[in-house]
Amino acid sequence: MPVTRTESVGVREMGSFTDAFIAYIMGFVGGIPILLMKDSSEFMRKHAAYSSVMGFFAWLAFMALWHMPVNTEYPHFGPAMYVVYAWLLYAAFGIWKAVRGELYRIPLIDGMAEKLIKAIEPAV
Repeated sequence: MPVTRTESVGVREMGSFTDAFIAYIMGFVGGIPILLMKDSSEFMRKHAAYSSVMGFFAWLAFMALWHMPVNTEYPHFGPAMYVVYAWLLYAAFGIWKAVRGELYRIPLIDGMAEKLIKAIEPAV
């Protein structure tokens, strides 16, 4: 018997959506609680680590670009807003991949995310 769309959404998928939403929308601050939870799966820990590492670099880029005014009327709505737009697109992509049950790899970020998981693992 084929599984319909309404039957396929279970507790695991809704939990992964909530965890992914928290991890990706809140940036590097949102991924740390997911990494520290004992009942989170290895899959969600990887997504949380990716979110934390990418969020940290997005925050650094945002802070660096925030102080580069290009418009005299609204000085801070310049290049820093592109970082915000890029983060929102990345967060939507990450949530979509987590809900679908897929893991993606970004070459430099992947190594840092694995190191973050291994560093936090003894604390859990």
